[in-house]
Amino acid sequence: MTLNNQLKTLSVLVIDDDDFIHDMLKHEFAQLGVYNVKTESTGKNAVERIQNGESFDLIIIDLIMPDMDGVEVLRHLSEYHFKGAVLLLSAQDQRILDTTATLAGAQHIKVLGAIPKPITIDVLTQKLQKLFTESQPNTLQVKDKISLEELKVAIANDEIVPFYQPQVAFTTKQVKSVEVLARWVHPERGTINPAAFISLAEESGMIDAITRSIFRQALPQSKELANILGGHLNISINLSTDSLCAIDLPEQIEDLANMHDIPCSSITLELTESRLIQNLISTLDVLLRLRLKGFGLSIDDFGTGYSSLEQLKKIPFTELKIDRQFICDATNNNTSKAIIESSVNLAKTLNMLVVAEGVETAADWDLAKSLQCDLAQGYLVSKPMPLDDLIIWLNDKQSW
Repeated sequence: MTLNNQLKTLSVLVIDDDDFIHDMLKHEFAQLGVYNVKTESTGKNAVERIQNGESFDLIIIDLIMPDMDGVEVLRHLSEYHFKGAVLLLSAQDQRILDTTATLAGAQHIKVLGAIPKPITIDVLTQKLQKLFTESQPNTLQVKDKISLEELKVAIANDEIVPFYQPQVAFTTKQVKSVEVLARWVHPERGTINPAAFISLAEESGMIDAITRSIFRQALPQSKELANILGGHLNISINLSTDSLCAIDLPEQIEDLANMHDIPCSSITLELTESRLIQNLISTLDVLLRLRLKGFGLSIDDFGTGYSSLEQLKKIPFTELKIDRQFICDATNNNTSKAIIESSVNLAKTLNMLVVAEGVETAADWDLAKSLQCDLAQGYLVSKPMPLDDLIIWLNDKQSW
């Protein structure tokens, strides 16, 4: 179903004490084919609508109102288990809007974004597209249904397989690397994302078995992919921080690389910032020896943890991946843009490669490129694919 057809059924409630905003949004929604738009001038009246059982797909909330501010409205929406989406609207500083969006998310409210006044039809359309983006499966519910025995069988039968997402250079648009992403291809449930089973694997001590399985499958496949691209391809593989407890991990991975005649320098190991560092001595021992053997080290989701700069000081990372939440937000958010710019400058000073994650639109691409990021990764380039699909994709266009 196209966006225009989906919008026709949309029900909207606008909460703002300015009648001009009511009229402006009604006009812009009408241009998009949305006519079921209700308005309220007070938060109290809006909350009463929800309390009385009225249902809305989208509520637009002004943060500053005389009787009940937008933050209070959000609290009441959470109490009444509002199932729709929220768009925050205000002339306040962007950082206040961002903090409010974070609060709403913590209250289990789906937030499409926080945008300053005056709102334009282009920005409105962009936010509405997020409303109809196919939602991901509830991985927590899936995880609850997965038994340890199922996971053991899946590992033994190689049901957990590598999917690949290309990374392309901003300057040449050529594929330079692929990230390996574990996917459980379940014979009955279909493809299961890692968020549904990785925690179980870590809790049960089976994460190393999954890691070894992914390495064993991905390394020979990466040689096939490299041949398609003319002989060289970097491969990035996620490494659970739990695996860093194995003091012989560098030797294990080096042996696998040598077995398939792949230079260690062609393999980058990605570590999520938010889980570093738990056991400092053993972690630094393993990471340092991995670098001495030539492996690249990537700090993933950079900027989402509380000790980003400390990590860069202590660990010899070679690559910095800017978290998608900054990339997708930066075109309309000066704070996110500033964070990206400072992160890139820092990485360049430390001779690190910079990967922009979550590049989903042409605007994301243009911004990340202008800020000197090196590689782009995201749905604008390609979604993660199994090997056979990636081979077809590469043969069709080695330069994106």
